[in-house]
Amino acid sequence: MRCSSMSRLLVATVLLATSGCGGGGSGSGGGQSGGGANFGCDGGCAYQALTPSDVTVILQQAVTATRQLGTAGTFAVLDRVGNVLAVYQMSGAPTTTTINGQLGAAGGLEGAVVPSTLAAISKAGTGAYLSSQGNAFSTRTASQIIQEHFDPGQTNAPGGPLFGVQFSQLVCSDVTLKGTGSAGPRPLPLGLSGDPGGIPLYKNGDIVGGIGVEFDGIYTVDRNVFDTDDDPEERVAIAASIGFEAPSERVADNISVAGRSLRFSDISYGDLTVADTLDALQSGGLKAVPGFCAASIRGGVTFGSPESGIVVTSRAGVSAAVLTGRFGSKAGRPLPNGAQLQAGEVEALLTSGILTASRTRAAIRYPLDTSARVSIFIVDDLGNPLGFVRSQDAPVFGIDVSLQKARAAALFSSADAGAVLAQGKGFGRNYGAETVAFTGAPLNGEYAYAARSIGNMARPFMPDGIDGTGPGPLSLPFPGVGNTWSPFNTGLQLDIVKAALLAPIVNPGSVPAGCASGSGLGGRARNGIQIFPGAVPLYRSGTLIGAIGVSGDGIDQDDLIAFYSSSRAGLNYAGQTTVGDPMLGFNAPQEMRADHINLTPEGIRLRFVNCPEAPFIRDNDQNVCQDF
Repeated sequence: MRCSSMSRLLVATVLLATSGCGGGGSGSGGGQSGGGANFGCDGGCAYQALTPSDVTVILQQAVTATRQLGTAGTFAVLDRVGNVLAVYQMSGAPTTTTINGQLGAAGGLEGAVVPSTLAAISKAGTGAYLSSQGNAFSTRTASQIIQEHFDPGQTNAPGGPLFGVQFSQLVCSDVTLKGTGSAGPRPLPLGLSGDPGGIPLYKNGDIVGGIGVEFDGIYTVDRNVFDTDDDPEERVAIAASIGFEAPSERVADNISVAGRSLRFSDISYGDLTVADTLDALQSGGLKAVPGFCAASIRGGVTFGSPESGIVVTSRAGVSAAVLTGRFGSKAGRPLPNGAQLQAGEVEALLTSGILTASRTRAAIRYPLDTSARVSIFIVDDLGNPLGFVRSQDAPVFGIDVSLQKARAAALFSSADAGAVLAQGKGFGRNYGAETVAFTGAPLNGEYAYAARSIGNMARPFMPDGIDGTGPGPLSLPFPGVGNTWSPFNTGLQLDIVKAALLAPIVNPGSVPAGCASGSGLGGRARNGIQIFPGAVPLYRSGTLIGAIGVSGDGIDQDDLIAFYSSSRAGLNYAGQTTVGDPMLGFNAPQEMRADHINLTPEGIRLRFVNCPEAPFIRDNDQNVCQDF
């Protein structure tokens, strides 16, 4: 059975109609998706959801486009919070794909053979999780921002701004919950993906999910953004999204980072050959994936509903959201002399954080000069979650990542950091001792490490991006001999989670106790750690009491929101004048911060935070983090 010509005509009509609506249309160059209507959404448009009929059409469009290429593929459709709505595999499609960073690297996940169904799910989820009403990012966008250079293919340039984000949203996380009966956000089996072929899906300007396509047998990244690829998986994903296109003003091509334009797709809708009719879905094509979906098609949940796991609320007059029934504010674990964070202080920090975000100029959203949209987690000194809040329309990926950042800052700033890292199981090296040797400073709580400081030491080149130099103590050498760096083998970050990440692939349906369960780090890194900026440790009279992690809208903005909202100035602005140190708020004393370490390599230093020069909307204040 095949869809009628009239059905196909209706789909094509949607595409043509939305191309001219609201100022839409294709942009310049091959990277623009083009075609999607612009509804002017910036978090305020009504939430939509994919219906079973929508999912069916998306899959049929994917099947038809793949058949036109003379091959067979595997497709996954997810909703905005990661529920797998369907997985479909054409007859004759490859059932596995091989992880290959195309660097000749060894170790980590390099060479691992994984089911194509899992690859398609991660690719679809990446398109959904990185996008919002204010930005539309794809797996090609992800590839651009996670590699050793930004842009990939450029030499002597710093690492990608979201370096390491691929190891988030994992099945072992205590934030993303596995199981078909769970509310979102849900995990992605391979984490976030940089393999082209994952595209976000929209309805009426609202992000409603993603489509992922896998059939070429290689799960990889784009190593060069200076050319234009005709990637067949991306071509099929774009074709599958007809009628559900990202608004043309919101696609990554219209957003720049550090003066560089991001990439959404190297295929535009105008490059497609539209078939007269759509292929029908064949019996047996729908696949059950243990822990993710049944062999059926379902509709997505409406974002913001209790069923989505993320419910809308407000804080200090700012539109916000929280996770349903999880991570309500509480006090940290008891510390000597009652130094621990109290529940009221956690509330004060969350209020300061959400207000600071609402003042901060967004970096990766459209329209310009709108507020940053982020997720914020507070943890105690052992990484136990104490409270959470997120801005309206913040991208979903930041929920898990903000906790990873906070836990990393708390771990490295703790008195037993060196000992904990030395006891790491399965690492093959003593990351604690190597860090001490590199910095010349003890890893015993004497210094406060922000997420940016940790990231400095987790790059394959040190200083960051300078080709031919050696790696930081938390990373691996660039490909040569032995265990080497790639986007699939980042060093300590992957070593912590590798066993738990691979366990459900080897034993489908299994759920690890935590991402660090096989590493010896336990709850200190239960959802892993993150190695790009956006977290600072929190102190009371020089005693570590926790950390704040922020993620969602530009790494300098994440740094600013974490640092400023914890400062005396930020707390005072939020009306929280009675909590924290009279001068520092909850920030580390200046002499303790990692940027005060005198590194052994001359001319190299760690950074603590990097705040934009004039970060606030309709405010001329310069260098707002200075002297805090």
